[in-house]
Amino acid sequence: MNLAAPDLQAVPGFETTDYALLDGRIVWTGSNARTDHPRNLAYPWRAAPVAYDAQTLRIGAALAWAGMDTHIGLLGWLAGQRLVFPLELARPRLDALAQALWRQDVAAFEAASLRVLGLGHGLTPSGDDLLGGIFFTLAYAPITPWHSAMPGLHARIRRTAESATNPISAALLDDLMRGSSYRVLHDVLDAFHAGEPGPITDAVDRLVRLGASSGGDMLAGVFLALQICEPPAEPL
Repeated sequence: MNLAAPDLQAVPGFETTDYALLDGRIVWTGSNARTDHPRNLAYPWRAAPVAYDAQTLRIGAALAWAGMDTHIGLLGWLAGQRLVFPLELARPRLDALAQALWRQDVAAFEAASLRVLGLGHGLTPSGDDLLGGIFFTLAYAPITPWHSAMPGLHARIRRTAESATNPISAALLDDLMRGSSYRVLHDVLDAFHAGEPGPITDAVDRLVRLGASSGGDMLAGVFLALQICEPPAEPL
């Protein structure tokens, strides 16, 4: 029996990408079946339900950070390196985001997040990937005092993303906020939780190869959310 091809529509302004609209939902239509993601039209992938211990994740993440010798994308910012234009000009915005997480100040974190949305170049700007990595990690290692504030925070981020970034990046950010993304990002948390250096290195290496800098930017968000890196000093 021949199945009818899905009725796909172009994403306005992004007709030359591998993304399309199916019944109003953005899907990935590329030919690489190994792109494991919930939006992969031909081979949708979803992670099995899992529970992590936050402190165990932090120990694994600290091992990963200590073993890194290259810092792609916003990992360079965490390492104190100078960033490419225009991200270097936005360093105060990034620093404010890190400080808000470190202080567990949800109001300051929301304000800083809204100023990072859409920051950078590419189909998924670095600011979106950074926020996605943070929210993805907080879905599995939440900040307990923020529990009641998170639904409203997610809603306001989603609403602002509609105009602050492009529709594809906004959709992928929404997935990340729901704790659902590329298999390799889930593999990183699995490896951190297991705490074995070999699998940690393998998972991290695969993640940082995702996109031009998307994997590194998301990993920077993971490290920030787990608070294993000292934040930059606050201005006097």
